Amino acid sequence: MLETLDNKKILNEIDINGFSIIENYFDKNDLESLEKSLLDTLNYIDFNNETDLKAKYFKIKLNNPKLKSHWYDISCFNTEMLRSIHTKQIIELVKEYFKTTVVFSGRPAIHVHDYENDFLLEAHQETKQFARDFFLFWAPLWDTNKENGGITVYKKSHKRGYFEHSIDPEPGQKVWTKQYTHVKDKKVLSQFEKINLEVKAGSAVLLHSACIHEGYPIKKKTGLRIVITDRLNPLKKIPFLKDENKPMKIPYTGVDYNQISD
Repeated sequence: MLETLDNKKILNEIDINGFSIIENYFDKNDLESLEKSLLDTLNYIDFNNETDLKAKYFKIKLNNPKLKSHWYDISCFNTEMLRSIHTKQIIELVKEYFKTTVVFSGRPAIHVHDYENDFLLEAHQETKQFARDFFLFWAPLWDTNKENGGITVYKKSHKRGYFEHSIDPEPGQKVWTKQYTHVKDKKVLSQFEKINLEVKAGSAVLLHSACIHEGYPIKKKTGLRIVITDRLNPLKKIPFLKDENKPMKIPYTGVDYNQISD
């Protein structure tokens, strides 16, 4: 893992474009530890000494998709993943940008996508967190590219603040959640440069919560994309700590995010 970060460069890129790619943030040993931890958890479900995470994932998906989903749900509490995200370097970077002394972990998670592409989100901004503004940490275990899919960003969209979102899917669209958050007015998207990021394994993306983004699909049938993420919230613009009637996390809809202030 990188011992030092070029904070000035990273934060400048976020200011200008809404995101920054930290190249080679994890080394080979870091990635192997993460993969092994996720693999060991899958092998606990069905032990057979499998050594390949991708192969094990597809076996569990085929034989017991419900327990596969349990693996997904419990993985957000995996301390190997949390240790990889919550490094001193990253936390200090968030503190520096937002000029705060306190940072909250908003939603650590793994994101798992395969060739069915049934968990992709439409273009959205990161919302429903403690703070109005924060950073999304997004790091893939394997290369993301045209074949293996990845994250799409709408460059400089963070400069326009927060757009109205909807949690209702488009008619006929298959979704897996009752709150399918996405930018309500699709015309907004044409105002920004759309970029499919190709992120190497071991690199990490830091993205401002107001930067519009979405997933782009895996094209090969054997493709699998596993990404570790968190939402790193500063002690700034947190309604829950200012109003006793506010929920802990700001709702997706029904709130003018641009009016939230300290």
